Amino acid sequence: MAANMIHLSHRKHFFGLVFLSGWVILALSACGTSPSPLAPATLPQGATTVATPTSLPTATSLPLPSDTPSVTVTSVPSVACFTTYYDPFAFLPGGHQLLVRAEKGVQLFDLDSMQEVKFIPSPASLNGPAVAISPDGAQLAWALEGGTLQVLRIADQSLMATIESGQAMPLKLEFSPSADQLYSLSHDGSVKVWSLDGTLLDAFLPGFELVNMGLSPDGTLLATIPADGPVRLWSTTDFKWVEDLGGTGGYDTSDVAFSPDGKYLAADLATSLFVWSIPDATELMGAITPTNSLAVAYSPDGQYLAYANLADVVLSSPDGLHPVRTLTGHQAPVFELVFSPDSSLLVSADDREIRVWRVEDGQLLALGKTSCP
Repeated sequence: MAANMIHLSHRKHFFGLVFLSGWVILALSACGTSPSPLAPATLPQGATTVATPTSLPTATSLPLPSDTPSVTVTSVPSVACFTTYYDPFAFLPGGHQLLVRAEKGVQLFDLDSMQEVKFIPSPASLNGPAVAISPDGAQLAWALEGGTLQVLRIADQSLMATIESGQAMPLKLEFSPSADQLYSLSHDGSVKVWSLDGTLLDAFLPGFELVNMGLSPDGTLLATIPADGPVRLWSTTDFKWVEDLGGTGGYDTSDVAFSPDGKYLAADLATSLFVWSIPDATELMGAITPTNSLAVAYSPDGQYLAYANLADVVLSSPDGLHPVRTLTGHQAPVFELVFSPDSSLLVSADDREIRVWRVEDGQLLALGKTSCP
């Protein structure tokens, strides 16, 4: 594991007048999920800690002089700093284990014990962000360099299928909501649908370059982001066009996400963060009030839309129109957001560190870097 502790990932994004380019070196921070004492940690090789609090950090009100206006000042307690792999992408259903992509495999990191509990190695380098976990948490899929897809059973790491996709560079993998199908999308614009034993069930070629996709909660709609052009909705039954929502295309880092109730669709595109109302295809956020965003996600309980506004993370109402709170502290633009299954935790990542937040009050719980002072 020591040889794989620090990896590099090249991410580029251009929007408006902002151009972000750099080698991304990320580290996973981990924390407990409740205010119980932190368990002793067996750190990965090379890991360090700058603080070992006896309990999860909580805000503390400081006394004010009697002649000072009544305001609340909160202290910022020390948080534990740990090092591990760099790219968190999903939680397992229990909410205690975070899946983290490494260069050649996926790590399962436990947030209670602060330890790696399992590492699932890949036979070759993973093809960028094309990794996915099934909704039931039973299967893991990844794309290898060259376009080979694999489906594995997480419990015993057994290989369920090896698929020669014919897609030169798969960019996105996503399981169907029923967890019995795997969708793969490639730069060439092709979308393919596979059974979990590797059988090709369907294929779709819209005729233009695609950079990302997302499935509706009921599995009936597919949203696609093209390199140039509007976000579109397609029927998954026959891949017929349903609706053009709008926008002007995206990049490999662009995300698209349906709200859990299927009423809204959010996408961070090249020019702005967009949010649409699905029933009437109304644009709620977008061109009128552009937001420079590299990441977007809905909380599983449907209460929040989380999106990056450069280095800040904003929690808002699902339609994006009513910000609830802003999480600050990142020193670089945030490009990844992951909610825990119970919506109590939010993980955010930039090209310097990742942060674990308590959603209820925006408290920073843990911090990860490539090295801790």
